[in-house]
Amino acid sequence: MLNTVNSKTSEEYFDVVIIGCGVSGSTLGSYLAKAGLSVLAIEKESFPRYHVGESLTGMVGTILAELGLEAEMSQHQFVPKGGVKVLGKGAKSEFFVPVLRPTWQVRREEFDQILLDKAIELGVEHRYGKVKEVLTEGDRVVGVKYIPRGEDKTIKTVRAKVVADASGQSTFLSRQKIAGRRRNYDTFKKQVAVFTQFKGAIRDPGAMGDNTFLFHSQLYHWAWFIPVSPDTVSVGIVVPTSKMAECGGKKETLEWGLENINPDLKRRVENLPYETVRTNSNYSYSVDPFVGNGWLCVGDAHRFCDPIFSFGVSLGMIEAKQASIAITKALSDNNYTEHFQEYVTFCNRGQDAAQDLILYFWQYPTFFGYQAKSTLRKDIVHLLGGDIHQVEDFPAMKMMRKALNKKELVTSA
Repeated sequence: MLNTVNSKTSEEYFDVVIIGCGVSGSTLGSYLAKAGLSVLAIEKESFPRYHVGESLTGMVGTILAELGLEAEMSQHQFVPKGGVKVLGKGAKSEFFVPVLRPTWQVRREEFDQILLDKAIELGVEHRYGKVKEVLTEGDRVVGVKYIPRGEDKTIKTVRAKVVADASGQSTFLSRQKIAGRRRNYDTFKKQVAVFTQFKGAIRDPGAMGDNTFLFHSQLYHWAWFIPVSPDTVSVGIVVPTSKMAECGGKKETLEWGLENINPDLKRRVENLPYETVRTNSNYSYSVDPFVGNGWLCVGDAHRFCDPIFSFGVSLGMIEAKQASIAITKALSDNNYTEHFQEYVTFCNRGQDAAQDLILYFWQYPTFFGYQAKSTLRKDIVHLLGGDIHQVEDFPAMKMMRKALNKKELVTSA
């Protein structure tokens, strides 16, 4: 379908307007365009732009194949990811989990650009600008107003059958009081990540040197080590915010983590210079409800949890594909309630599984490592590979939830 313009009001009409062109927004746009819908995607930041979150799961590899991007990934010489190696306290224990399907470690500024370019190639209309207002008629969302980038600062009006929030941690529709109020996970909310990149860090020999390494010590103190090019690794330290206050700043927190989280991490980067130190705090949250009459949220725009197992990009892209199915069906039979609720059920199943898996790991790290090597290994390979939306098929998840005696983890912010 083509977008149209009302010559009297200068209003434009699209089937779907997407707010944000990160991994969720671009993936959603691609699937919707492939389905023949007219799509406008509005992004406030200039691309390419820096973004953390470089490690992809096997489930992302499947979506990239569906979008015809495997050759593009190879052309960018992204690092092939064979799996995840987890090293415990004092580097005295470790386990390795292979990827579910072939995938990569990526440089997000390039990866996000690849996804956006594919969406544009498939027919998505892309514009830089800042969405300022949501249009409503009664309880129904019917479009947005935005200010375009450039000299023309005239507010533009776009009407749409569906508005999709893919604004990430900005949670735009929540801030506009369309979606539910943003709520924090009581367990994970007081965490902070500080991260940077190192050149020349020590890697394991051969293909193992291309894998994700996770290091942990005491509860909620962990670090990542992710190769993003032949000579560069991304390193992040995640600790409670109280530890950062104790250290006195983001650089001091990084240096404390490199020295104290795990001796194996320390030896890999000792005495090496590093790039700009960035930070992200209080990042575990949820938004509910995240669908409504004429609108829905995708990926980080409605939920994000402790990123230790790199579920963020995977969940965002998987949810984007599922959102495209829900939107396409809703526009076909005008039954938004049923199809959007199916989308909610799908998202909650995966997000809840990710949250419980992470919580179980922190409660029983030694036992988790043992299970990753024993009879539940197959299940854990699937779960850590991002295959977390069919959890009823995995005995490991049932066992974990039984052990946790699943308590309510979400409290009002």
